Amino acid sequence: MKILLLIILFSTTIWADTYYYEYGKKVKLTELKGVRALNDSNITYYQNSTGQKVGVKKEIIAKCKNGSSCKDIFKKFNLTQIQNLTSKIILITLNKDQDPFEVSQQLYAQEDIEFAHPNFVKKRKKR
Repeated sequence: MKILLLIILFSTTIWADTYYYEYGKKVKLTELKGVRALNDSNITYYQNSTGQKVGVKKEIIAKCKNGSSCKDIFKKFNLTQIQNLTSKIILITLNKDQDPFEVSQQLYAQEDIEFAHPNFVKKRKKR
């Protein structure tokens, strides 16, 4: 029984999913190895379940709930490079060793955070 439990635990850590939350739903991503941006090495590319390619910067966009500044939460997760985009929406630049998906999931779980997700790179389109 113990061996089976260890195998299950080990397999879940090997195949851990990369995901983010969009409108309260979990969206799984698969990293595209060897695909890099020409002008920015801080962008990593992934493919979502619908086959769409998305780029992710080492940044998180978060929003604090009404009446909260979230400063204590940012200190708790050692987030120091913070820029206010609006009075409640914040852009957080991560260190190279920090994973934007992991940090955004941890922030999303906090009571005073309304949303937190990686900063996605969108392709520009002409109209």
